[in-house]
Amino acid sequence: MIVDGDATARAATASVLVGSGLDVVVEASTGEEALQRARVMSPTVAVIDVSLPGMGAVTAARRLRDLSPHRLEIVAIASFGDVARLGEMVSTGTAAYVVKGKPADLIGAIRAVASGSGLLSAEASRPVLEEISRLYERERERNEELEQSVTQLQALSVTDWLTGLKNHGYFFDRLGEELERARRYDRPLAVVMADIDDFKAINDNYGHSTGDAVLRGMGEAFRRQIREVDIACRVGGEEFGIIMPETDADGAIQAAERIRLAVADQPMPGVGQVTISLGVSVFPHDAQSAKDIVEASDRALYSAKRAGKNCTKLAGGAPAFAGSGRALASITPVVGTLLAALRMRAPWLADHSVRVAELATQIGTVLELRVFELERLRLTGLLHDVGMLAVPDSVLLKTDPLTADDWATIRSHATNGFQLIGDAVHEDVADGVLCHHEQLDGEGYPRKLSGDDIPLFARIVLVADAYDAMVSDRPHRPPLTSDEALSELRANAGSRFDPDAVRAMVEVDRQMNTTATVLEFPGKTG
Repeated sequence: MIVDGDATARAATASVLVGSGLDVVVEASTGEEALQRARVMSPTVAVIDVSLPGMGAVTAARRLRDLSPHRLEIVAIASFGDVARLGEMVSTGTAAYVVKGKPADLIGAIRAVASGSGLLSAEASRPVLEEISRLYERERERNEELEQSVTQLQALSVTDWLTGLKNHGYFFDRLGEELERARRYDRPLAVVMADIDDFKAINDNYGHSTGDAVLRGMGEAFRRQIREVDIACRVGGEEFGIIMPETDADGAIQAAERIRLAVADQPMPGVGQVTISLGVSVFPHDAQSAKDIVEASDRALYSAKRAGKNCTKLAGGAPAFAGSGRALASITPVVGTLLAALRMRAPWLADHSVRVAELATQIGTVLELRVFELERLRLTGLLHDVGMLAVPDSVLLKTDPLTADDWATIRSHATNGFQLIGDAVHEDVADGVLCHHEQLDGEGYPRKLSGDDIPLFARIVLVADAYDAMVSDRPHRPPLTSDEALSELRANAGSRFDPDAVRAMVEVDRQMNTTATVLEFPGKTG
């Protein structure tokens, strides 16, 4: 294809190329005309004049490459007066650069790009190399900025913004690592779960801002009392988890009591005395897996609540909860492998799954799910779209409007996902993946469930999934604002969406906006 606004030059170029045995399948005088004709003729090489009228050479080159069903190679040509503009084509991925009036260079360039290489004529070299140098320097500076941003984001991604402790995801990631180390070297490992007593009453009586101040004070108390090797995390709304390597039951009880007394002795702003209840379990005596040791600590915590609060309870040799689900350590490789496979096929879906998992966990936190429930919910979010692995590329990667058959194939992903993971995860996770497109009014799929018959995890993931889809950029539409997405959720609460999950999502959005304010103005709190 020859794309040149100069009809005389275009005819001369075509004559030279045909005379050398090359096949000129189409000519165009503007970028717009080139796009129309390329749809019919599908050229493999486009020779484009850098001074092209209309949309211009750069836009034409990019849109032609996007349109082409195969790899389209670009050869940029310029008159001697426009040689300096050849550098503009570097960012389009142009493979060859030549100056008009050099037939041998043009023929050589076309044959070179057709064989998978490229050509830079002597006359074109200076502006092209200058542009490459400029782009390289800009990319180097950008990479340095990105490196700093990635480092900051990595820290933020594992840090609870309110308390400064590590967050829920970090807790479970590190617990798996520390448990494996304890098992390898036959050493004890303690897990302490702590919960603020009567925290709901604090929020109700004094307001959420005071509740946030209490949580910040709690983070300070934990940091002062734990050892450097201990890992303190905020794992729920008012619930905290502490991983204590090389710690047996006696040491864990002493540490938990030290924390409990320190909290009780520290007046909280606007409230006064606040107390906590704690539960302790120890590997290998109380449990063998990460999930079971958390559940053992969680049960001990609730035993402390029933005993009158403001006390510490030990799991006391309670056995691991047989039948309560597979160990986290055995699930993690499955989840990692499936997510890696999904990322290779459709990176945007894998990123979406991570975001849905985090949103769902935050919704579950607002709904006051227990720690082991939050972890199962997080897995449900991570795996909810894994069934897309069974959807063919012709449908999954399709950019044209989907047909009814295409939609039927896509809707099969819920069942596909259930079949992929059903034997590898807890039944709550498997059911959540199967039912995450069921709607309260019974109009969802695949089982047409309605109301409370839909598993709770599925109802939560549906809200998180819908919210992230609405605020994310899609090829067929721009993203909605968070306010627009929340309005859509509210409008469909009670029909498509669970009202409690929608209200929790509104609260999560409020917290995220507060987080953004804290990050934007680091000198201010809360």
